[in-house]
Amino acid sequence: MADEGGPTRASGQLEAMFALLAEEQRKLAEFQRKMNEASTTVESANKTLSATFDGRGELIRFTVNNTKYRTMAPNELAEMLLDVIRRGRSQAFGKIDTMAGGDVLPGVRFGDLAAGKVDLNDVVSGLMTSAIDLPGIARAAEQKARGDG
Repeated sequence: MADEGGPTRASGQLEAMFALLAEEQRKLAEFQRKMNEASTTVESANKTLSATFDGRGELIRFTVNNTKYRTMAPNELAEMLLDVIRRGRSQAFGKIDTMAGGDVLPGVRFGDLAAGKVDLNDVVSGLMTSAIDLPGIARAAEQKARGDG
């Protein structure tokens, strides 16, 4: 027995999936805009050094604010420099997580992905799992189109 709403139903599912895709593209464009506008600045505890990072966590400005560094041992200055950079990148990646609004894949935060803290094998595995669930994605699109979800 043929599916009575076959072509019409399939067309509706396709339209719903395209609507979901368009919404995801809009969200991605907004996320990109926010990342381009974001910045993070951190200072050393004694205010000698400050570093500014862009929305991707890249160091874009480094400033020596006073002359206290002249009396510091080289290792002490180096540790202070590394601390400022580590904290700044960590805070910048935290902002990325907040802007992303959740995991980009199940169990994968965007900031961790950007920082290189994610095993790429896990990312590929998550993508494959998502691709396998295309029927589930289609059902969700259909429910959203009907207003059920």
